[in-house]
Amino acid sequence: MARTKLSPHFYADEFDCHDGTPVPPASIPALRELCVNVLEPLRGKYGACKVMSGYRHRRYNAQIGGARYSQHIYDDAPASVAADLIFARGNPASWARSARWRFATKSHWRGRRGQRGGCGRYIRSGFIHVDSGPRRNWEG
Repeated sequence: MARTKLSPHFYADEFDCHDGTPVPPASIPALRELCVNVLEPLRGKYGACKVMSGYRHRRYNAQIGGARYSQHIYDDAPASVAADLIFARGNPASWARSARWRFATKSHWRGRRGQRGGCGRYIRSGFIHVDSGPRRNWEG
């Protein structure tokens, strides 16, 4: 079976749930948007990227103690997707700064659907969270 390519360096199966459940097909366009407009530019700056967590179905999200209305639950809002990421170079502070800059300055993330692009910075755990939901920033 052919892999679904989202952008030059990202494939849909990288975002599959950890229990093996594939990304819902309805979420592919939103994942492609996130990869092209955020993940690829960050990869260009910080090197290879590992998707630590992408899609979670509701049951899996509950099992791991995820937020009840997590952006990782693509089933609830297929146009809004999330990923937790680690890059080869840099650190969560620099990765988050770059992601937040993209969300704040690129016209793609502003418009008729309002300000979009969430970014969480998890310094102690060593990753960032990005999503295509409403604009917000936090520290974890």
